Amino acid sequence: MNKRYLAAALGFPAALTSGTAAAETRLPPIIVTAPAQAGRVLPPQTVVTQDELVDRQPRSLADVLRGVAGVTVRANSRGETVARIRGAEERQTQVFLDGAPLAVPWDGRVDLGLLPAGLIGDVRITKGAAPIEYGTNTVAGVVDFQTRQSAQGSFAHAEAGSLGSGSASVVLAERIGAVEATLAAGGITRDAEPLAGPLPFSQASRSRRTNSDLDAASFFAALGTEQGDLRLRASVLHLAAERGIAPESDRPAEAGTRFWRYPDIALTQATLNLGLTLADHAEFRATAWHQDFSQRIAQYRSVSYAALRRTQDDDDSTTGGRIRLAHRLGPLDLRWAASAQSSTHRQVETDFPSGIAGPRLRYRQNLYSAGVEADAQLAQGIRATLGAAYDAVDNPLTGDKPRQPSLGAGAFSSALQFDLGSGAALTFSGGRRTRFPTARELFGEALGRFAINPDLRPEQAWLADVELRLTRTGFALTLNPFLIRSENTLAQRVVADGRRQRFNLSGATSFGIDARLAHDLTETLRLELSGTALSARADAGSAPIRRLPQRPSYEALAVLDWNVSGRFDLRAELRAIGKAIDLDAAGQRVELPAAAEIALRAAIPIARMGARDLVLTFAVDNLTDAQIFPQAGLPSPGRLWRIGLRFD
Repeated sequence: MNKRYLAAALGFPAALTSGTAAAETRLPPIIVTAPAQAGRVLPPQTVVTQDELVDRQPRSLADVLRGVAGVTVRANSRGETVARIRGAEERQTQVFLDGAPLAVPWDGRVDLGLLPAGLIGDVRITKGAAPIEYGTNTVAGVVDFQTRQSAQGSFAHAEAGSLGSGSASVVLAERIGAVEATLAAGGITRDAEPLAGPLPFSQASRSRRTNSDLDAASFFAALGTEQGDLRLRASVLHLAAERGIAPESDRPAEAGTRFWRYPDIALTQATLNLGLTLADHAEFRATAWHQDFSQRIAQYRSVSYAALRRTQDDDDSTTGGRIRLAHRLGPLDLRWAASAQSSTHRQVETDFPSGIAGPRLRYRQNLYSAGVEADAQLAQGIRATLGAAYDAVDNPLTGDKPRQPSLGAGAFSSALQFDLGSGAALTFSGGRRTRFPTARELFGEALGRFAINPDLRPEQAWLADVELRLTRTGFALTLNPFLIRSENTLAQRVVADGRRQRFNLSGATSFGIDARLAHDLTETLRLELSGTALSARADAGSAPIRRLPQRPSYEALAVLDWNVSGRFDLRAELRAIGKAIDLDAAGQRVELPAAAEIALRAAIPIARMGARDLVLTFAVDNLTDAQIFPQAGLPSPGRLWRIGLRFD
């Protein structure tokens, strides 16, 4: 991506924020993906509100999720920043934006580090057996982003930091008569990620991570209106980016280290949401989406990134929709939901130095889901929700690879809640979910890195949760023990020629507990504690190493927030990560040590401009420059400082 696009995003007219203050009322959001309703019992959910986003000073959607109990955010081996729920693979965590899936279906993943956080109004994280509206492949849980609307007001923020890092967001969210409009632009840039300690291979600098630069710019526009019982909102998101992929530094070049870059990434997604009230206790909602995605992967011969070995040009187009009908039938509240999505992937590989392009391969995957949920009041203070669905997949186009059979699987969920009084509630939930292999897992060779396995089977998971919530004035406690029994879990092994291959484990079991405590120590001082303890093991005899890789035994976050209204807001964070394991280039076990990092945040109002404040912000990430390895050879960034201005 040319730097001028990023400059355009960062320089998006600040005058946008000089308009009228946000209206006190707004059009209700058309949430098609599992809205909370009276009588509905949902599995464990965490909502990150706008106030919490301001406190955390996130730069990207990935930063929004850091510190949420049960959610791990990390960069994978392709340099993509992804979210995992309770140690599950990132493809088992579905990501939505305003009701539309955000991940590229070919890969089943989305890079959350490319989109600016300023676009988001709030986010809901659902863990466990997710409601049926989310459709296929929601095995571990869901991250559901909602874009900013007029009640949350306009917003602008720009910051700069060490190693050429910077980010900016400008959002105009206003209601004009019967129309609610949102316009947004943002950008994220860095010359390199900071390096906290020495690395043995493919690392020339002591301070800058090799090939870890990033430039991303995004634009968003939405219009909504309400006409009687009908509500509509149409939106479009465009992202353009380029970035490097840091090489694995735990192995020499001859061990298959990837020297890759993404010189061109582009995503455009259009979404249409509709809500229609039919009668008392009856409502129809629908979401339709279309996504175009393209990228170029450039593979180089050495760490100098001078001589190309091969390129891969990807082009994806996806169209889908979801409908939902809610109505009352006697003592039951029913929700019928159905969704369908079709995605086509086109791919060309070109070898160098000849520059001769190979054949243009086409792949297509279709996903379907349909089901029903029912809510019932069983007794005073006791509610239940039961659901059942059927998911299906077919792959009508398979490029030059073997044909695949159509597959289907049933899903179900149940949740039972007891109102214990005095702000306490106890919820039991569980169910079964299935994830079908993505087209890339079935057919993708990743520029010679993977040997395909046409016999991959769908993953299935049995999930069980218990959640205790206790809420008092200035105090909130959540305890959530969980159990996940997986069958046919996808894993990787190293084959004789050094390539990796995906295969199905017979099964794996994960269990642990998520917990969160928030307590107002005084009127201005708040304490937050959150974390997850996790054990994840493959069945005996199903894998050479039973402990599942890249699953820390615990993750914990302690926060002290000192907020004196109108004067300052200071925040200190301590994040601790337990031991984990990974596999090296030969498939052998590698120990990943426990680690901890400290982050500091400060926000100081410096001027009042009409109804808004101009705020000076300051942040330091990984203050002690701790070396943290979420996976072998690919450390997390070292110390990074940033300073900026916020206008809201």
